Amino acid sequence: MAPPVNGLKRHLGYHKMAMSWIEPPHYELARFGAPSFGIGGRMTPLVRALLLVNAGVFVLQIFADRFFPFTHWFGLVPAEVARGAVWQLFTYMFLHGGMWHLLFNMLALFMFGGEVESELGTNRFGALYLVAGVGAGLCSVILGWGVGTPVIGASGAVFGILIAYAMLFPYRPITLLIFLVLPLTLQARWFVALFGAVELLTLLSTPGVGLAQVAHLGGLLFGWAFMRAPKWIEGVRDAAERRERARAGRSAARLADDRRRIQDDVDHLLDKISREGMDKLTAEERRRLVDASERLKKL
Repeated sequence: MAPPVNGLKRHLGYHKMAMSWIEPPHYELARFGAPSFGIGGRMTPLVRALLLVNAGVFVLQIFADRFFPFTHWFGLVPAEVARGAVWQLFTYMFLHGGMWHLLFNMLALFMFGGEVESELGTNRFGALYLVAGVGAGLCSVILGWGVGTPVIGASGAVFGILIAYAMLFPYRPITLLIFLVLPLTLQARWFVALFGAVELLTLLSTPGVGLAQVAHLGGLLFGWAFMRAPKWIEGVRDAAERRERARAGRSAARLADDRRRIQDDVDHLLDKISREGMDKLTAEERRRLVDASERLKKL
């Protein structure tokens, strides 16, 4: 016999409540553990603008490179940045090395950027994109000092968005298609960790310095630092407030000690006056009594 509807609802509600204590926050799984497939995320204002700007600059790059070294001027050339071409730290992330390079970066931006922008807000998301992209460029300049070939692409900024996504939604399932056939579903935190490990292993196995991998890892590093910065700032502020409270406490304790010491001296002198009379005070004791009275008024 089937249980009453109300009893079944209560049972399901209890089961859901119990599971909420077991499952970590933001935990999401495909139905019945099956991998879920889908491409794309929320189309938010800055994500849309970045997609359009990157596509437009790519078209401009194709035509401009026919007439002058556009990519060399606006790509990230470590040797040129060392000589003062600091604008390249910003412009390089809007250039790409081909259609597939552009498509993969924009697909990742489209898939993950919308939810990150929705969570952080447009202004903070824009700051994340710039910090990760410029930070990735700085890593490439430092480790590729003197290199004369350009580094281009939004990959550093996109890797910053990936690490932000993993930090905001660590248990969100993401399905990879290995060789475009085999599905592999990972939580977002392990998905980004896998990409980071692949980039690191590629960097270590590449002769010389793989500036592309350096930029990717730099984007992860600066994206992680950007997301952690509010907690660091809060920690510094809390430490400063604790130091201020401790200093105020020490000052109050010293003030109380001074007041008690002065009061003891005054009491001692008043006792002498009550026993022997005012005329028995020495000139030094009279001076101490007057000074103590003035100091007690100020305290």
